[in-house]
Amino acid sequence: MLFTMKRNERKKTVSPTLGGVVKSVQDLTLAVQSGFKHMEARFDGVENRLGGVEGRLGEVEQELRGVSRRVGSLEEKVEDMDETLSAVAKAVDKDAVTILDHERRIVKLEKVRA
Repeated sequence: MLFTMKRNERKKTVSPTLGGVVKSVQDLTLAVQSGFKHMEARFDGVENRLGGVEGRLGEVEQELRGVSRRVGSLEEKVEDMDETLSAVAKAVDKDAVTILDHERRIVKLEKVRA
């Protein structure tokens, strides 16, 4: 008899009522709406952060343009300095050759005098 009671208890299932189904659907609807509100709030936060990143990226871009202009200006100045230094180096080389020539002449003159 115990065995039959347990089998009968296991077989008993409760049929869902219309009210229970409606309540379950309403609970699910509320949960989904709450989830959407939460996701919307998170997306708003992400959108705000992306806007901030975009603004900072624009600032970096402007700074980069300024740096590029300064680098271009420096390149021009370096080219001018290179031309000037090349001219000075040639002049110094010519002066060095002239001084060496004069030194040789002086040495020859000193030998002739002695």
